[in-house]
Amino acid sequence: RNVDNPWSEHRVVARLMTLPPHPNVVRFRGEFLHAQDTWCVDMEFCPGGDLWDVLEAAPKNRLPEREALQLFAQCVRGVRFLHAHGIAHRDLSLENVFYCRGACKIGDFGLSTDEPLRGRGEAVGKAYYMAPEVVNQEAYDAFAADMWSLGIMLFIMLTGSPLTSSASRQNRAFGAFCEMGVAKVIDSWGLASSVSPTTIALLDKLLSLTPSQRPTSDELIELFVDCDN
Repeated sequence: RNVDNPWSEHRVVARLMTLPPHPNVVRFRGEFLHAQDTWCVDMEFCPGGDLWDVLEAAPKNRLPEREALQLFAQCVRGVRFLHAHGIAHRDLSLENVFYCRGACKIGDFGLSTDEPLRGRGEAVGKAYYMAPEVVNQEAYDAFAADMWSLGIMLFIMLTGSPLTSSASRQNRAFGAFCEMGVAKVIDSWGLASSVSPTTIALLDKLLSLTPSQRPTSDELIELFVDCDN
């Protein structure tokens, strides 16, 4: 993954501090320069660790569907807030969603951008959350790439494992996913009875190989409401 861009992060954090706080985004209280060369940010403390910690504490490192969807809904609301204000996260992962007294809060904006249409060669994020177009270093829409990452987050919460180590055609597991689809992958892992067809359909949309076919964050809210009902 590329290293964090402090200037881009500074711009995004400054933007977030002008907005009303959102319950599913880490709150920034201020920023200051330390020793003339270190930029510091004062943010809220989240004592519950991150969603990866939540998963590691669960039986078989996965969550019951209802619990996973409840946590996922909070992540979706946070992402919709960011996207509505022109911010793409670009490093969405269970490790970057903090757990704070029952609330999920998106944090770590080191790779975030307020310029969502990205050029070639910007392969950023954690390998198993990165969208195929990002892995392939194509020009891409960072909002659509965030949607893929959300799909991987939900997949991991439901199965206890990443879909693949890399969304590259050279990766055998990813090739199998491209051939079979997410439903058959989950079935081949013996987990079909644990994930409802509605949630499978939700994953199918998020993990579309065509970025333009993934739902936007606004559309995802509606899909999720349907899924939760």
